[in-house]
Amino acid sequence: MNVLNELLTNVVPLYGFIILGYVASRWLGLKSKPISSLLLYVLIPVVIFDNILKAEPAQLATAMSIVFLLAALMNIPAALVNRRFGSDVHPDLLRCSFSYFNIGWFGIPVVMALFGEAKMPLIISAYMGNVLYGDTVGYYLVSRSKDMDVKDSIKNVLKIPAIYALIAAIIANAYGVKMPESLEPVMKGASWTLSALGMIIIGVTLTAVDVKNVAYAQFSTIMAVRYVAAALILGLLVWLESLVIGQLEGDEQKLMLLMATFPIAANLVVFATYIDTETEDASILVTFSSIISLVLVPAACLLLF
Repeated sequence: MNVLNELLTNVVPLYGFIILGYVASRWLGLKSKPISSLLLYVLIPVVIFDNILKAEPAQLATAMSIVFLLAALMNIPAALVNRRFGSDVHPDLLRCSFSYFNIGWFGIPVVMALFGEAKMPLIISAYMGNVLYGDTVGYYLVSRSKDMDVKDSIKNVLKIPAIYALIAAIIANAYGVKMPESLEPVMKGASWTLSALGMIIIGVTLTAVDVKNVAYAQFSTIMAVRYVAAALILGLLVWLESLVIGQLEGDEQKLMLLMATFPIAANLVVFATYIDTETEDASILVTFSSIISLVLVPAACLLLF
């Protein structure tokens, strides 16, 4: 199966960076703060700008809207989990983890395996909806998990350049600006480096996790609710889009549905380490979901395509 081969070739090796980060932190004293600063202030805005320039305006608006609504609505099951099961995870961190999907380095290899370059504009557009929510509301929620007041949390969001890169790229896209082809290898390198460093941060923060005392049952429940809720909400949104707009058809609808199987974005750990809040739970959540999605994504591809 091409998707399985693509995951094994392009995605699974990135998991080795978790081990690398763990070893570098345990024996070499590597700290996560410098890495998270590099990601927040350089790599994330660069990758955002590059990807939005490649998106088609109609699909950009449609896919961005669907994914942004998915992220917003995922706050509901997150709140229910916190209330029903009395989760020890901070409510704001939990909401961000439910809403922030790793569409970038999980979604792009899958799309390349299924369709080559043909459907890349769609996944890029969806990725931008995820970024629009994650790097604004998501970052705000992680800030709130440190018990910051609303004003300071908003200031935190306004300090990072991702939102400005997003706005600038949308304007540039509308005016037909294109990235020079000579920079394409640089942009691909930036995207890969972003993914690798994100996984390294997970490994660094996992050194603070007491594996024996992790509440495995609680985190398993959280993951189960997140994946089921994402499938139901995304299914509803794609169905409504087909009735009201009709921009997405056939395989495009299936690709949107596939996103419900994607893990929590590693940016959750980037944010938590940069703000220095809830880093242990953020690492556990991202690690759990990343392992689960290695099974769910190929299984969903077999069912949908």
